[in-house]
Amino acid sequence: MEIKKNRYGDERSVEKIGSEKFRVMGESQFSRTSEDGDGNITMFDFEGGPCFNIGGTLKFKKVDWTITSIKQENTRKELCSVIVEATL
Repeated sequence: MEIKKNRYGDERSVEKIGSEKFRVMGESQFSRTSEDGDGNITMFDFEGGPCFNIGGTLKFKKVDWTITSIKQENTRKELCSVIVEATL
């Protein structure tokens, strides 16, 4: 697991939960998403960052992973969590 800070100094935990799956979680008063025509999330933006996009990168343990899927998890109001699938 890695802890990263957003532009406001809030912590986001990045945990590898599978060979190509990561959970990114942190306190956030709000978040924004964008979806394609089929209802799949193509962008997820925590308050203050990070912002994830399909085709974008997720840096974990000094390695850049290419994001292939984003799924938002149900959490309490102040906590946001997403599952990001990515490939090398």
